[in-house]
Amino acid sequence: MEKKLELLGGLVTATYLFIIIAFVATRFTEFTSLKLNELGDFLAGSFGPIAFLWLVLGFLQQGRELRLSTDALHLQAQELKHSVAQQSIIADAAVRQIEAARQALDLQMQDAERAVVADFEVAPSLKSGKGGLVLNRVKLVNNKNVAYRVTSEFRGDLPFSDHHNHGTMKEGAQVEVEIFFPPGSSDRKGGELLVMYEDVNSVARIGVFSVIITSEDWLRIDKVRDRCSRLVKV
Repeated sequence: MEKKLELLGGLVTATYLFIIIAFVATRFTEFTSLKLNELGDFLAGSFGPIAFLWLVLGFLQQGRELRLSTDALHLQAQELKHSVAQQSIIADAAVRQIEAARQALDLQMQDAERAVVADFEVAPSLKSGKGGLVLNRVKLVNNKNVAYRVTSEFRGDLPFSDHHNHGTMKEGAQVEVEIFFPPGSSDRKGGELLVMYEDVNSVARIGVFSVIITSEDWLRIDKVRDRCSRLVKV
């Protein structure tokens, strides 16, 4: 389009100049006898249409360049939009990858926990009477892994409070604890049995069991947590 405008402008200009030159040639004597002010008026009138023509052509060319610039800006905007969409896809993929890595790390940590955490089981094994008191023998069994510096302690609204040191308990090891309390103590609200120990990494942990006394003076002990938790404050 730009070359067509230049070609058209040059053709029109050449044709117009040819006509002017031919006109002057046919009246050359009159042309040479013109005064300076008359010669200026003639030249201004002669070349005015040429100047106006190139002004119009320049305006058309500027409009074309402006359209090209607008189209280029639209293309840049489209490319930027596509780039943003691609970056969003990459960011989403990175987030999913991080989430997958976090889940894998959680699974690894859970596996590591299972490899060191003991699994204690507590159950009464015998009830009898002795010296006017009720005797309950409680069996403490470690079903999994090794536990160091094991202690057991009864706390809460109970007619007794015992604390025992059991030392190291390997997997399958068991100990018995004798608990004495007055008969008819089932009106108590109950308490807790805390089994505290250290794992192979020297991390202090605790297993919590609920303790109540039944109407038959049996101790009922139930595990509160399936796994022992880290001992923060007892």
